[in-house]
Amino acid sequence: MKADLHIHCSASFDATESIDTILELARENQLDLIAVSDHNEIDGALELERKGEAAGVETLSAIEIDCFFGSNIVHLLGYGCNLWDPGFTRLKNHYIEELRRTGRQRLQLIEEHYGLKLNEQAILERAKGRPYTNVEITQELLATQTHPLLVPYQSGERSANPIANFYWDQLAVGCWGYAELRLPEWKQVTDYVHQCGGALIVAHPMQNLKLDETAADQLRQGGVDGFEVYSSYHDERGRQFYHEVCQRWGLAETFGSDFHGTTKPNIVLGQTGYDGDCDAAVQVLKERIAHWR
Repeated sequence: MKADLHIHCSASFDATESIDTILELARENQLDLIAVSDHNEIDGALELERKGEAAGVETLSAIEIDCFFGSNIVHLLGYGCNLWDPGFTRLKNHYIEELRRTGRQRLQLIEEHYGLKLNEQAILERAKGRPYTNVEITQELLATQTHPLLVPYQSGERSANPIANFYWDQLAVGCWGYAELRLPEWKQVTDYVHQCGGALIVAHPMQNLKLDETAADQLRQGGVDGFEVYSSYHDERGRQFYHEVCQRWGLAETFGSDFHGTTKPNIVLGQTGYDGDCDAAVQVLKERIAHWR
């Protein structure tokens, strides 16, 4: 079995490809199981659920929920839950309003930091009717501005995945460009996903937790069902660390490319960092889902 359980479609604020395109790419890459797990958004996952069987690809319902873990932010992947529960629609609407609220704040921070002025109307046009976010602001910044601190993202060592790299380097929690979103607490998310019959997996933990075993254990004790061990963001050290964590505590290990289409151009659907047979690990995940159902 070959699986990619962390894919974003155009329903997500930061991704570009349709469900039809994702299904086509899944067949091209000979994937047996996929999940669309958009940020605080369910429309793409529900569309995939409708179309997957006809396309000959097994699918798993999923969502990626941004939440606070202490002063940090973690992304938690809910698998197998009932996405028709009205709480997911409330989560979606709240997140959209938060993106709208923080967009202008982040734009001002970036303009002040680099001493420049961006064309807000052009940023709005890039957002195509949605609230503009760090994605559209960064696209406009890198496409139109000249500044020595931007060179690494425009043509240097961070340019292969410029929007994501700019976010993690400059705009994430603890950085000068962070605009605080009002997000749920991780324990609320864990309890809610379990109530909806789903298993809860920590997405790309090396991005948020690094090699912090104490934090990983706190999440385990709080109810998470596993970690995304194999991710396009993880090097061999990170994969080994979280593989050992899951083995030690009997948790589920998952596989995710975090594909976003053209907004993360160096990430290929199906390339998760694991080339072996996913079947045994997927069965553990399905057992966790069955437990909560």
